[in-house]
Amino acid sequence: MPRPKLHSDTTILNAARSVMLRKGPSEFTLSDVATAVGLSRAALIQRFKDKATLHRRVMERTTQEVRDYFATAAFGPGLDPLWAMLRDLISGMEGDDDMSGYLLLFWSDIQDAGLTALARERNDLVHAAIAARLPPTPHPPETAARIIQAVIQGACMLGLVSHRESLAAFMTEQTRRILQVLYPDHAFT
Repeated sequence: MPRPKLHSDTTILNAARSVMLRKGPSEFTLSDVATAVGLSRAALIQRFKDKATLHRRVMERTTQEVRDYFATAAFGPGLDPLWAMLRDLISGMEGDDDMSGYLLLFWSDIQDAGLTALARERNDLVHAAIAARLPPTPHPPETAARIIQAVIQGACMLGLVSHRESLAAFMTEQTRRILQVLYPDHAFT
């Protein structure tokens, strides 16, 4: 009879993501995750096989969280709901003490075809959610959505390297500015 699991996969994957963000995907070890969760390295290997599998499972879970977010998002079409959704997405990054860990995850995403596919799906989900909320004029929604998404991602990178005020506040302000340029007759407050 197998022993009961003392820690859920969700608990382990959350701990693994935290460790990966703190140490980076190439530097974290199964021992680091096991210590963070409070179980043996052997138990972790029994459940997740190896470091690469655990990394992939963390990113699969992250992608599922993005899917779930947009599947249940209560933000309808229009510029005000779009602005509310973008502020919500950006503010979700606020609790991360060291966003530089995300840069390392992005780097690892492009090193592995499976992780690249998951990253592409997450980006496509964000793009589709932005485009779905944009009006048909004055700019084609697909084009405007790519511009908005590029500004958000660029603001993230710029904010990380320039150590400005809160990263989320910086990204939100840059997003507000591009929305104001694209839709000057609308107030984004």
